Amino acid sequence: MATLSSTTVLVAALLATTTLAQSNVRVWSSVAWILYGDRTPLLSDNPTLTPLGAQQLKAQGAALRTRYLWKSSPDDDDDDDDDDIDSNGLDDIAPIHGIEQYTINNRQLRAMSTTDTYNIASAMAFFQGLYPPTTIKPSNSTGGAIAATLANGTTMTYPLDGYQYPQIQTLSRLFNPDSIYLDGSSHCPSFLQSMASFPSEETPSSNLSTSSSFYASLYARIFNSSSLPLDQLDFLQAYNIYDYAAYHHLHNPLLSPLFAEGELPRLRSLASSEIRSRHGNLSLPIRTIAGRTLASYTKSLLVDNIRSAGSTSKLNLLFSSFEPFVAFFALSRLDAGASRELFRELPYPGAVMLFELFSTVNTTKGRDGEEEYPEVKDLKVRFLYRNSSASEARLRVYSLFETGVNYPTLEFLDFERKMGGVGSKGGGRGGVGVVGRGLGFVRGGVLLMMMRGGGRGGVMDGVEGGGWILLLRGRLGRRSRLGFWGW
Repeated sequence: MATLSSTTVLVAALLATTTLAQSNVRVWSSVAWILYGDRTPLLSDNPTLTPLGAQQLKAQGAALRTRYLWKSSPDDDDDDDDDDIDSNGLDDIAPIHGIEQYTINNRQLRAMSTTDTYNIASAMAFFQGLYPPTTIKPSNSTGGAIAATLANGTTMTYPLDGYQYPQIQTLSRLFNPDSIYLDGSSHCPSFLQSMASFPSEETPSSNLSTSSSFYASLYARIFNSSSLPLDQLDFLQAYNIYDYAAYHHLHNPLLSPLFAEGELPRLRSLASSEIRSRHGNLSLPIRTIAGRTLASYTKSLLVDNIRSAGSTSKLNLLFSSFEPFVAFFALSRLDAGASRELFRELPYPGAVMLFELFSTVNTTKGRDGEEEYPEVKDLKVRFLYRNSSASEARLRVYSLFETGVNYPTLEFLDFERKMGGVGSKGGGRGGVGVVGRGLGFVRGGVLLMMMRGGGRGGVMDGVEGGGWILLLRGRLGRRSRLGFWGW
């Protein structure tokens, strides 16, 4: 923890260096994909976020507050040990133009999570760092000063010294079609069908044989009290095995000393290999469906900001699992670039991917005296990644789609084309690019059909705005009830 004096010096130094670096850059929107924090194992009855996981997400929220909001509240003091700039791992500051700095304005933000309890809790913890409690008046989106004042003149604040309440949309995998943007693989029949061949594929088959004795050697020491029987302790369960081991290595004082040196890193390496094979196999396009839905939605959120001339979708926070991360790393060729080792491993708890829409500062003012929103041709996108919320983890820019380290940014129109090439094709938020032979996603008795279009990897090319075909409780046939779900 930094002292008050050292923090003050650090803040001054940081602002002096980064203000120059960012003085000619204007960020208009950011799409952040955020991995949940430390949680109990998936093999447990009800996986939940741990206190450590909540602290990880709060720290990541504070890091993005520093980047995008400068300070979240005038109530903050430099000696707040949770918010020291030297502990958030950031390389620079890039405020989002026009965003509310001190209080939550839900008209500017979009926050979405799966219904997993640890994801929802992660989102709530993240907002505690992004917009911590404040006693200043609420934003106009929540009623402003009028809502905070009673008729007798008394000014009220929210409980817990001004705790702020974000609007977080939770998307059920069973009932909400939009859930595919956060989790494109779990309920995709074509993806699940492709898993039938997984054990016989080259990487899984090879690892099954080479790792069997290693896994067997761990059973008596580490896994005899887990729900995994010995005959299932193999590469096909590599992630669940690592997930269980990592949790107990960190939290269990009885099991932690039983790990030999190098065992946990090997478990992590095998888990990374399994997940890459399941979700990053480019030779079977359906395997990367979670990354394709990520690409489609990321593009559409930035388009929303452009269409509103910067007034909406300023900061988009999407809380998900590791599958979209791994799949997108493969689709964008991050796992084959100069930093391939980083992108070939599982992200750590609290990891974040950022897609920033920015331009150079426009000195032309509009009628209201504000800086005019740039033309599309002047907009650029950069991708940043931070593989945990740990103090040593740095937020850095990486080149997408093998453009090379000398080209860390993309013109927006080029970014839109490339993301469209790996995601969905067509306007709006319509569909997903790879869905097998017209199969879609099952949602609680409703099969959402997705029709191939004529374009490369496209869907619903002939339908205005893209969309879904709904098949309600039945097979596609003469008597099927059909409807259109459009965006």
